[in-house]
Amino acid sequence: MTVIARFEVIPVRDGSLAEEIARAVDALEEFGVSYELTATDTVVEADHVDEVFDAVKAAHDAVDGDRVITSLEVDEHRSREQDAEDRVESVASVLGREPKRTA
Repeated sequence: MTVIARFEVIPVRDGSLAEEIARAVDALEEFGVSYELTATDTVVEADHVDEVFDAVKAAHDAVDGDRVITSLEVDEHRSREQDAEDRVESVASVLGREPKRTA
């Protein structure tokens, strides 16, 4: 994968957002992207930046409501193959341990 992105779709309303976020995540299934939901955003990986933009737009459009805010950060490394797992493993090798802690 050469494009790694993080995005968040935020329906602006009171109450639980889980149902709307689930709709956004379901929309990603229609695209050939890898993704991982975290507590605060979603990480997406794809071969081409257009795939990321299309998938994020579909996630945005899947959310119902009068107001939806979507934030997107794209890292397209055009001369190198790397995925998100490679990046995490690189940091772990420097730390000498997994970069995760459960309190």
